[in-house]
Amino acid sequence: MFANMSQSTAARANEGDLSTGKIWIICIVTYVAIMLTAAFAPDFLQGPGRNWELGPLESGQNILLLIALVIMLQVAIRADEKLLRWWMIFVALGTFFLLGEEASWGQHYFNWETGGWFAQVNDQGETNFHNTPDGWLDQKPRAILQLGMILGAIVHPLVKKFRGGRGIFDNPWWLAPTFASMPPVIISLIAGLPKAIDKLEILPFEIQFTRVSEIEELFMYAFFVVYALSLRGRLAYRKAQAAVSS
Repeated sequence: MFANMSQSTAARANEGDLSTGKIWIICIVTYVAIMLTAAFAPDFLQGPGRNWELGPLESGQNILLLIALVIMLQVAIRADEKLLRWWMIFVALGTFFLLGEEASWGQHYFNWETGGWFAQVNDQGETNFHNTPDGWLDQKPRAILQLGMILGAIVHPLVKKFRGGRGIFDNPWWLAPTFASMPPVIISLIAGLPKAIDKLEILPFEIQFTRVSEIEELFMYAFFVVYALSLRGRLAYRKAQAAVSS
């Protein structure tokens, strides 16, 4: 009886969610297209004047972050729970910071000169914080974010499925991602494999033939969009059901 109740609760929490199958198709097709482009038309990925910052991968990252930010703010406005509203504001602020950092707060588009503190400490001479040498604003936050995505979008849904509706982060219902958020996370991990293998130096040659870190980040940011869309859809469904019941 309790197992059936858990499964019923889990099903209700996912009602109104995105189609996991469709997300898989979009992610796989996008990844294959990028890899084919990297193999046969690498100049296109490098962007105009071989400026990766203005190329399709980094521009795509900024677009995804902007889309995710807009959806998160929509969810925050429509939220009927105070904690959900504050959670979405918190996540939206993090997304805004990532967007600003990826665009060097506009420098990539307006081409201003780097000066002051940034000129002294930034490894790439840009007006952003993540290229400072200590790593606390780059690799460490990225590793924490990636670990959270793995636990939330891969481990949690799988545990929930095989434990009959009991996952790792079940309450509140909106905190943990669903199966729909799994595809971009897995594709992101696959995209980063060549870099990880090359770092191990177990092969007599390198297998990276493009900047796989940019592909990895593209799908990491796609996760933000899917997670936000999933929340928006499930929230809308719950509010619609509540309106019918009242």
